[in-house]
Amino acid sequence: MQQDNIFQLIRPRTLAALAACTLPISMVQASNLPAPAIQFYGKAEVQLAHTDKGFMRYAEQGTQLDMPFSRFGLRGEQQLNDYLTAFFTYEVDVRGFDEANTQTPFSARNTFVGIKGGFGQLIAGRNDTRLKTSEGLVDLYNETSGDIAQILPGQDRLGDSLTYISPRLAGFELSVTYVLGQDNELQQGKDGVAVSLAYGDRNLNSQPYYITLTRAQSLNGLDASRLVWQQKLSDFTLGVLLQYSEEAEGERSGSGGYISVQYPFGNWVPKLQLGRDTSSLRQRSAANHYTTGVDYLFNSQSKAYVYLTQLVLTDATDTSVVAGLQYRF
Repeated sequence: MQQDNIFQLIRPRTLAALAACTLPISMVQASNLPAPAIQFYGKAEVQLAHTDKGFMRYAEQGTQLDMPFSRFGLRGEQQLNDYLTAFFTYEVDVRGFDEANTQTPFSARNTFVGIKGGFGQLIAGRNDTRLKTSEGLVDLYNETSGDIAQILPGQDRLGDSLTYISPRLAGFELSVTYVLGQDNELQQGKDGVAVSLAYGDRNLNSQPYYITLTRAQSLNGLDASRLVWQQKLSDFTLGVLLQYSEEAEGERSGSGGYISVQYPFGNWVPKLQLGRDTSSLRQRSAANHYTTGVDYLFNSQSKAYVYLTQLVLTDATDTSVVAGLQYRF
C-alpha cells in the first residue's frame, strides 16, 4: 500500500519532467526551420478610353471607364532543406469596376505551385506559356488595347500545365511548357508543348541585350516559331519580335511581328510600337496595329499615361484614345 502511494507520486512527477524535457527539444527543432516568405502584391489601374468602332480586342465602342487587368495575389516560398525550396503564386484578375462585371468580378490568372533547387524550377498549375513569356519586354503596351495580343496569336496563360526552367549556363536559359491535353479542353485532347531558349538579361540590367528563340506545337491549337531581340542603345530601348503562326488543326497561317522603341528622359517615357500579322488567327483578316503614347513616372510603382492605338484590317479601321493611372504594390 505504501509502495503504491510512492508510485502514484513518482508517475505524475516523472511525466511532468519528461514533458518539460521534450517541449524545449521540439521547440528547438521547429525554430531551425526558416519562416516562410509570403508577399501580397497587385496592380490597381483606372483607365478612360474612347474607341471609334469597338471591334478591336480589349476595348468597347464609345467612352468607357474601366480598370483593365487590375489584380491582386499572394506569392511565397518555404525552404524545405539545404537543396530544395517550395514556392507558390495565387493570382486573380479584378473586374468589378463596372456594372457589366458585377456577377463575375474575379477570374483566374497565374495560379501554381512549384519546387526549385540546383536543377532549376518545376512548376505545376495555370501559368504563362513559355511562348508568351518569350516576348521579354518588347511589348511596351502590355495589358492594354495596344497589347501585341491584339493581332498576334500565342499570348496564352494555360491551366493543367507543367513548366520547367533550367539554371542559367553561360548566359543561356532553357525552359519548357507542357500542357496536358486530356485535362485541358482548349487542347482538344492533344498535348501541347513550347520550348524556349533565352540568352542575355530580360530586364536589360546586367546585359544590354536579350534574345529568345521559341517553338510551340499544338499549344491551344497553335503551331508557332518566334524570334525576339531586345537591345539597349544608350538611353534607347529597341525591340523586335518575329513570328510564323499556323493552326494546328486548320488551314490558316501567316507571319507577323512587332517593333518597338522607347526613350526615357526625366520622368517622361515616349513609346512607339508597330505590328503586323497575316495569319488571321486573332482578327478576321490580315492586320496592322500602331500604337504611340507617353508615360509619366511618379516613382517605380506609379505612373500616368496616355496613348493612341489603331487597328487596321483589310475592310475596316478602329481607333482608341486612352488615358490612365496605374499603381503597382
